[in-house]
Amino acid sequence: MDNLATLNIMITIFAVMAGICGIVMLLAKQPLTSALGLLGVLLFTAGIYGLIGEHFIATIQLVVYAGAIMVLFIFSIMLFNLKSNEHDARRKMPLLIGSLAVAGGVFGLLVATILKYFETPLALASPGSFSRQTISDLGGNSLVLAHSLFTQHFISFEAISLALLIALVGAVVLAKRRFE
Repeated sequence: MDNLATLNIMITIFAVMAGICGIVMLLAKQPLTSALGLLGVLLFTAGIYGLIGEHFIATIQLVVYAGAIMVLFIFSIMLFNLKSNEHDARRKMPLLIGSLAVAGGVFGLLVATILKYFETPLALASPGSFSRQTISDLGGNSLVLAHSLFTQHFISFEAISLALLIALVGAVVLAKRRFE
């Protein structure tokens, strides 16, 4: 078996395991089990990035998401002492059905939009200004991504940072009110 076939098998195994962890995350009754399912998804996603040669993104995935963000999630779950209530699903079944219908509609619109956008066959589409050779000449994907992020998309990057900071402060204020 050649290296490419082995790589494809490993990526498939990691993708299946990430999918299984995602299903565990969605179907878990306990919040901590759900958070651990999310951790599995993040770890297997980092593994896929590592297998395809994107070591910088795999490292960032591990350090930022699987490390810092998951510690924050698990700390929040333990701080708020969230417990599952077995009767919530039965009482809120119409809400669940409505939510699934809305999610299905949004997913359908997303698929329709993507299919409309990509009507051009892939073979006819131009690669744009960044071909594989251009990216290689510029120093690799990570360097091109960092340069693009911190020059062309600097305002968007900072706006997202500000939105996350506002959400964090809001969560702390709401949590403080609950305990007082």
